Amino acid sequence: MKKNKLAALLLSSVMVVSVVASCDQPITNPSVSSGPSSVTEPTDPATPGATEVSPDLDGYKELTVPKTVSDASDGKITIYSHNSAFIGLAEKYAGITPDSYSLVEVANNKGAYTDKLDAVLSDGNNAPDIFTCDEAYARKYLASDNTIAINDLGIDYSECKNMFGYTLKFASDDNKVIKGLSWSATPCGVFYQRSLAEQYLGSSDPNVLASSFATWDAVLESARRVNQASGGKVKLIAGYTETFNARMHSRKSAWIMDGRLNVDPQVEDYFNFAKTLYTEKLTFNAEQWTKPWKQKMADKTVVSYWGSLDYAKYQLALNPGEGTTVNPTAGDWGLTTAPVDYCTGGSWVMASKYCDKKSTSADIIRAVCINEDNLKDMVNNGVFVNNVKLITAAAADDKFALEWLGGQNPYPVLLNSARNNDPSATMTKDEDAINQAVNAVVGTYCAGSFATVDDAKAALEKELKNQGILS
Repeated sequence: MKKNKLAALLLSSVMVVSVVASCDQPITNPSVSSGPSSVTEPTDPATPGATEVSPDLDGYKELTVPKTVSDASDGKITIYSHNSAFIGLAEKYAGITPDSYSLVEVANNKGAYTDKLDAVLSDGNNAPDIFTCDEAYARKYLASDNTIAINDLGIDYSECKNMFGYTLKFASDDNKVIKGLSWSATPCGVFYQRSLAEQYLGSSDPNVLASSFATWDAVLESARRVNQASGGKVKLIAGYTETFNARMHSRKSAWIMDGRLNVDPQVEDYFNFAKTLYTEKLTFNAEQWTKPWKQKMADKTVVSYWGSLDYAKYQLALNPGEGTTVNPTAGDWGLTTAPVDYCTGGSWVMASKYCDKKSTSADIIRAVCINEDNLKDMVNNGVFVNNVKLITAAAADDKFALEWLGGQNPYPVLLNSARNNDPSATMTKDEDAINQAVNAVVGTYCAGSFATVDDAKAALEKELKNQGILS
């Protein structure tokens, strides 16, 4: 495909970034301990306000669940994975070994991984029995006929009753049939440096700081306050794309409706919000996932970074695990609520339509995503598991006051985000490509290439047509 002028402009913009949700995911050994020794379950697991779904999972279509499933072959199960996390969990909890599985791993390269999957799923040659996907591109497979229902593996919906609702909605196809499961949830909040917050926002208490991030207007005013008080040497956020995921996951409508581009009001607000930050020089224009953005994490010039628990542990490097450099500011961080409840990242495991190891696949998925004893162990090793009951217990347990988070228990803040989050209605199979195009257009809009938001929206529509996402 030849590049048109807009495509060239977008590619040349210094604002072009790749917003990849998988960056929230660790690629280290998931068994590295980062929490207390045990979690005690609450007396009443049905804690008021929790989104524990009913055993019947009302609203979903449950297919006939066979009483028994079996493997159609005696060979190894074939597993495809986008990072090492799932296979580590499967080895630990399902007891599989390299002698019993064949693994194809394409780590940290979404394009290469999806190209590989597309190729093998097109004809079944070397296709996986089960495979994992990260949020950015999971919908592409969950919504297609390349995957089968969890019911076909013998997994009953009642087994999923304690999972966070959004993880199931995300994993269901257009007919409301659940086709994948996740062992973790990835609710997000605002991680902030306590010493900087105390100096420039007047408090390091997460309950007090919440007002500084309560609304998008409050965020803007806090950015101005920090910038003015520091003489521009310290910023509230490194770059406006720090808020991108929060904006996109709080949309109420999908990008494409009836075959046409639909720009949700949250997206329009994001254009104007980003432009204000850019024009008033309220950030360092260090866009998310870039080297300058990363460097700012430890130099005490940025008050806040926004993301999930895994994000804080691995991207902020506050507790990255043995053998990995720890952020020297670890312990000086707290967590408060974002202007909206949102989740970003996460991984789902699903069975392909070529799966001939249904029994083994079901055993692995149950061990990693459903078995409560295993999930409890994961909680005690720092994983925000996909189980409302266990996370509710952790939120009420002082044992989860984390040293690397200044002695704060992060679960109460994150639990509410996971309860209230529901991006499933807005997600499309082309979500990741659209997000990248949006950020590119926002970047050029901030830099003055488009006079109005409407001009930027027209450019976005043209770019999506060039990519074949819109007709």
